[in-house]
Amino acid sequence: MEGQNRMNESNIQYENPTYPQFGTIYKGDYYEDLPFEEYIDFKQPLPKTGDGSKVFDIRDFGAVAEEGRLNTEAFQAAADACREAGGGTILVQDGTYLMGTVYLYDNTVLHIAPGAAIMATRENRRLDRAFLRAVGAENLVITGGGKICGNGEYFVRMPRLKPRFEPLPWTHLAPRGTIDLELPETTLRYNYRRRIRFSEDKYLEGIGPTERPDYMVWLDGCTHVRIENIILEDAMNWTLNLFRCDGVTVKNMVINNNRHVANTDGIDVTGSSRVEISHCFISTADDGLVLKNPEETGRDMENIHIHDCQVISVMNTFKIGTETKYNIRNVLVEDCFFFMPDIYPGCTSGISIESADGSMISNIMVRNIRMSRVCCPLFICLNMRNRYEAEYTPDGSGRYWGGMIENVSIEHIQAEGAEVPSLIFGFVSANKEGEIVRKAVKNIRVKDFKVVYCDNEEMLDIPEEIEEYLYAYPENNTFGDVDAFGIWARHVDGLSLEEIAVVPRSCNTRDMIKLYDVK
Repeated sequence: MEGQNRMNESNIQYENPTYPQFGTIYKGDYYEDLPFEEYIDFKQPLPKTGDGSKVFDIRDFGAVAEEGRLNTEAFQAAADACREAGGGTILVQDGTYLMGTVYLYDNTVLHIAPGAAIMATRENRRLDRAFLRAVGAENLVITGGGKICGNGEYFVRMPRLKPRFEPLPWTHLAPRGTIDLELPETTLRYNYRRRIRFSEDKYLEGIGPTERPDYMVWLDGCTHVRIENIILEDAMNWTLNLFRCDGVTVKNMVINNNRHVANTDGIDVTGSSRVEISHCFISTADDGLVLKNPEETGRDMENIHIHDCQVISVMNTFKIGTETKYNIRNVLVEDCFFFMPDIYPGCTSGISIESADGSMISNIMVRNIRMSRVCCPLFICLNMRNRYEAEYTPDGSGRYWGGMIENVSIEHIQAEGAEVPSLIFGFVSANKEGEIVRKAVKNIRVKDFKVVYCDNEEMLDIPEEIEEYLYAYPENNTFGDVDAFGIWARHVDGLSLEEIAVVPRSCNTRDMIKLYDVK
C-alpha cells in the first residue's frame, strides 16, 4: 500500500499565502499559562497496527511534514481509503502537516498523536468554508492529544492597539447608539474593539474585506460524535461548529486561540441536540460557549449539558444567541469558571441569554459558576431585531415581534471584579396602528447571586428615560448606563430575586436593584 499510494513527486504543491503581510503576534494575544496537562493526555496510546486493523497513516499516502508543503491530497486519500474499508483510524503523527479543506466520513477515528498537528493553509482559495469538515457522518471520533491549527492571524488585519496589561482607571459606557467609529477612548467598548483584528473594513478605509473560511472545524448533520483529548488552536473564525448534529460528546479539549482575532467563537452548538460538553479549557477572542439556532438549521434544539469548563473570552463566556430563529430548550450549565486573568478590559459578560429573532428560549439552568473580571455577570435580553425578516402581524404574535425567554434559573453565582450591572429585560413597542405590544421575559429566578465590583472610578451618563432596546445587536455594553449597580430589570413577569449581595465601588451613588414593569 505504501509504495502504491505515495503521491507522485510531480504533484507536490506548496502554499502561496493569500495575505503574507499579516500574522504578527503580540504578547497578550495568547494566554501563556494554559494548563494543558490538566486537560490533555499526552500519553494516549497510538492505535494498534497489523493483524488486520484498519489504520491509515497519512504518511503512507504521501504526506510529508515539511514547511509550506501541502498535504491535502494525501490526507484525503487516507480518509477515502478509510471510508472504502467501512471505517477505521486515520493516523497523524510525527510532525505538522499543512493542508487545505479535508473531509471525514462515517465510522472514522481521526487520531492526531501528541506533538503532531494538521494545519490549515494560509492560502484561502484552498479552503472551502472550513478547514476540517464532515457532512452527515455517523460514528465520528476526533482524538489523540495532538492539534488542529487554523493559522488565524493570517486572515485578519492588524489591530489599532496592542494588548493592554494595565487596568483602566475608570469604567465608562458610551451612550446608547454611539457607533464604533465615534466611541470615546475612555469607554470599555473602545478599549477592546480597537484591539480586535477584523477581516472587515471596520474603519472605512476603502480596503475591502479579507477572505477567510467560516469555521475551523465544521460538523454538519453528524450523529454519534465524540471529540476528546485534542487541542484546537489559532482558529481563523468560529473554532468548532456543531451544526444540526445529534448525540455529541466533547470533553478533555483545549481551545487556544488568538484572543484578538474577530469572530473566533470557541464551541458553537448550532441547531444541535443531545450535546454534552465537559472538562474543556477555552481561551478565545469571541464568545466561549455558544448556543445558536439560526434560520439555516430549520429545527429546534434541546438537551444541552455543559459542565466543568473554564473559559477565557474577550466577549461572552457563555451565551445563548445571537442568531435565534428556532427554539432552544432544556439547557444546563454548571460548575464552570469564567475569567480574564491577564489583559484588559475583562470579559464582556459571563452569562448572556438573548432572543432576538423569534426563538423561544426555555428551561435554562445555570448554576455553580465562579467569575473573575467579568464586566457584566448576567445579561438576559429579549428584543425584536428580526434578522430573518418575519412577516408583520398587528396583534403582537409571530416572530416579527421577537420570541420568548421563560423559565430561567440562575443560582449560586460568585463574581469578583465586575464593572457594570446585570440586566434582565423584555420590551414594549407599538404596532403600526399605534397599539401597545408588550413582550415580557417570564419566570426568571436568580438565587445566591454574590458580586463584588472592582474598585475603580465610574463615568456615568444615566438618561432620564431609558429607551427600549428593540432592534440593536444585543450586547450589554451598548445598552448604556442604568440607575442600578446590582440588578436592573424591566418588563418581567415572574421575577424571583433571592440572596442577592452586590458590593459596589467606593464611589457608588446608585441603588442595588431597580425594577420597572416587573410582576
